[in-house]
Amino acid sequence: MIKGITSILFFFLFLSTCIAQKPPAKIIIKGLPVAADCETAILLKTASKITYGPTVPPRGYGKTMEIKACDDQDIFTFQRERNSSWYKLFANEDGDLVFEIISINPKNDYDFMLYKWTDSTFCDELKSGNLLPIRTNLSHTDNARGVELTGLSAQANSNHVPLGVGLELSYSLPVKKGELYYLVVDNVQNAGQGHTLNIYYFKEITLTGTVLDEKKQPVSGATAWIESRDGKIIDVTKCDENGSYSLKAKIKDDEFYSVLFTSDQSFIECRQILQKEFDNTNFIQTETNTTLRSLELGKKYVLHGISYNKNTKRLHAASYPTLNALASLMLKNKSLKVQIEGHVNSPAVAANTGEDKIRGQRIADEVYNYLLNKGIANTRIVPTTFGSLYMIYPKPKNQVEIDANNRIEIFFLPEK
Repeated sequence: MIKGITSILFFFLFLSTCIAQKPPAKIIIKGLPVAADCETAILLKTASKITYGPTVPPRGYGKTMEIKACDDQDIFTFQRERNSSWYKLFANEDGDLVFEIISINPKNDYDFMLYKWTDSTFCDELKSGNLLPIRTNLSHTDNARGVELTGLSAQANSNHVPLGVGLELSYSLPVKKGELYYLVVDNVQNAGQGHTLNIYYFKEITLTGTVLDEKKQPVSGATAWIESRDGKIIDVTKCDENGSYSLKAKIKDDEFYSVLFTSDQSFIECRQILQKEFDNTNFIQTETNTTLRSLELGKKYVLHGISYNKNTKRLHAASYPTLNALASLMLKNKSLKVQIEGHVNSPAVAANTGEDKIRGQRIADEVYNYLLNKGIANTRIVPTTFGSLYMIYPKPKNQVEIDANNRIEIFFLPEK
């Protein structure tokens, strides 16, 4: 009996020892690979927008420390290479190159240097200190929360941002098709996390045309401008005595912008533009006529330049420039009161009875809330809907007709 008990105790002792000595589970680090040396740089062909990442955390400087210790006052290069990732950027088209290096952890301090490739001796020449970067950003932030990204931007002012507290973005770079550039990204934190690299092109577009009134007469002094969806005015001008205007702007590929028009006596006019519209016109649009409708109480206007998310059916951010212009119009004319009417495309549902009414009211409420946030008093705005009761095309045949049915109309309420 004692022998049996001893055997059982030995078995459990052996089992517990095995469990205690079980090797720890392998930690799998997810993310795209990085290359820590110039010679093994990852090739990215920059056609339109591309994204690389999130990456694994860069660890060390690889087999070779290409960037040696430098003077603290050097505006061009890292103090030294710590945890680096190397990329080769091949330009597939002409344009202004911009990119974003987005840190997974905003508290990680990412710096970068961008070089133009020379020839097959490039990496050796770089290691010898014979090459200078054409763009750098070595800054850090004094914000305890860190900074989410660094990179190149069309809105930046400096080609090189030196060591110390400073702006996180450097100026975009004009490139030509077929050129090759080397980007080295360095995470100062030794136990830091990875990053995502977004690369875009900006192209300069030119818009010219004439602004007319409803009687086809030129509107002298009308304002024309281009605005991004985040509210940045990229270019603005006044029409001459012939109603003519000319606008220039650098716009990002695959991002919506709006060109808007207004005058003291008119309602706003807006249309959305994308870079790809200009691909076959050498990035120039000429002789475009725009009609401004006179602003009158008791009159109804379709609010152009409005778009919707395909999945949620809610207002798309590309609609914001139009809503900003409507808010400005109402702030300038303090006595104006409006009824916001939401109309939807819903030919298969009885008009203004179900889902169409809900969608129409939701869209009208979105515009209402946007105007409230811009400082318009709620007593001046009445959101309502007619659902699908007044579809312009009761049986729409294409997307253009569907878009015409899905609209917002602004009714300027007459004075009582």
